[in-house]
Amino acid sequence: MSLEMFSTFAKGYQKKENSNKKVWIYTRVSSKDQESNKSLKTQEENAERLARERKFLVAKRFGGTYESASGDFTRKEFSKLFQEVKSAKERPYSILINTISRFSRSGGGAIALAYELVDQLGVNLIEVSTGKSTETEDGKLEIYRGLIVAKQENIDRLRITIPGMKKFLEEGNWLGNTPRGFEHYGPRVKDGKYSKVQKITLNNEGLLLQKAWNWKLQGERDFVIKAKLENLGLKKVTKQFLSQMWRNPFYCGICVHKMLDGKVVKGNWENMVSEQDFLMVQQLVNGSKQGYKQDKASPYRPLTAFICCRECGGKLAGYVVKNKGIHYYKCQICKGISINANTTTHSKGLGAHDLFIEHLNSYTLKPKLQNLFKAQLKLTHESLNNDSKGESILLKKEIDKIKGNLHSLNTRYSTDLDFDKEFYLEQKGEMETKLAELNSQIVKFDSTISNLEKYIEASESVVKNISLYWENDSLETKKRVQDLVFKGSLSLDTQKRTYLTKKVNCVFDLSAKLSMCSESINEKRQPISQLPSFLVAGEGLEPTTPGL
Repeated sequence: MSLEMFSTFAKGYQKKENSNKKVWIYTRVSSKDQESNKSLKTQEENAERLARERKFLVAKRFGGTYESASGDFTRKEFSKLFQEVKSAKERPYSILINTISRFSRSGGGAIALAYELVDQLGVNLIEVSTGKSTETEDGKLEIYRGLIVAKQENIDRLRITIPGMKKFLEEGNWLGNTPRGFEHYGPRVKDGKYSKVQKITLNNEGLLLQKAWNWKLQGERDFVIKAKLENLGLKKVTKQFLSQMWRNPFYCGICVHKMLDGKVVKGNWENMVSEQDFLMVQQLVNGSKQGYKQDKASPYRPLTAFICCRECGGKLAGYVVKNKGIHYYKCQICKGISINANTTTHSKGLGAHDLFIEHLNSYTLKPKLQNLFKAQLKLTHESLNNDSKGESILLKKEIDKIKGNLHSLNTRYSTDLDFDKEFYLEQKGEMETKLAELNSQIVKFDSTISNLEKYIEASESVVKNISLYWENDSLETKKRVQDLVFKGSLSLDTQKRTYLTKKVNCVFDLSAKLSMCSESINEKRQPISQLPSFLVAGEGLEPTTPGL
């Protein structure tokens, strides 16, 4: 009997012919350099060619940018691709990827994602460069094996690059974005900030944030600092940002990058705040654990974090002995360095406040020297303006010259296809950096005081009453006087009970010099009109603030 008679009872799988011809394309590169070297375009062209050969219809495209493969769903385009696959009413037959490593390098996680796409959502993966696909069981294994290989390649690459990155950090350099307030120049930095070697400097925002550190040291609260910065034109300053800034050692030039595994390195970049002041801010932020009450801002201790220890240079902290109600200033580094804030019957000598008033009086303008002060201030201002005009002209000529060279360089690069790109970027970066430096200088030279007479009158009023402002006004005014006259700090020898001046506003320095010359001439019994005319140094000449 023939077996053909039983053929109607035979069972088997009926092969369904695929009627879905729609495919999606996903392209990705892992760096900006790859994005600019036409790699993305090549990936897309290869995918389109395969689609034509297999008569697929390209319905959507994803990627088209640089995204790191270190985390799958940290990639925006990759996440978007998965979300649309899951929510689509009509899913694509396949996703075309140039090489499977473009899909993911996460190893086991990548296989789980591929399994979800293929076996649960019914969407295949096709590797364009090799033709491998998940359309067959053997193909699935090849694709999964490729994902494991991609993970291994990533591990091997890290074994080579991580030691170099660690060494780079250990040499005092920085990896990644710099915090707010810094300008970052380097060999891999684009947008006009290219440089052969890494250079990190304070920008205009950084100079304003530098003031915030001084205010914090003086005991100002964060909401006050925030308002002050906004008044100076610095926007988007939040309390959260300030809290993070106080705790970030980068600002004092210390590198604590996570790749250093707990190691601390001295950075090569420009500091916004000294290491000592940074540590003092930590004490203010975290609270003192000592046995006395230390207020961050007290009207009874206006010199807190303003006067510095003669021995170590650290800023003195203020505190009060509660059971006695006596206020003191103390160095938190040097033992035995302290001074009472106010003069008492039991104190060894004048307190820090009376000493400060005495020192401030030496810069107070005497009535008989007011006319000479105004004449000298006018002479100084006019002389500085004349010098500035000459320097401004020279700077503008240099700026025009560099702009011409930059224009020639850009023209040559755009017309000469053989022009070396690396050389172009290096020259362009150097020229633009130099232009930025010259422009900042010319702004300084071109800034002049519009109404000289009002400036001189206001200066005279403040200088002749400066000690009265400090002695009789509010805590805020006291701090403004301190910063105005002594440029943010003053050293104190607690043993000799004398202040040692570091920097003085040149307007007050002029008053002190006139007084010294006056005393010298009086000893010789000569008239005041014979005082010598001397020019105050130009650096730091600014109008004093009326109405303190």
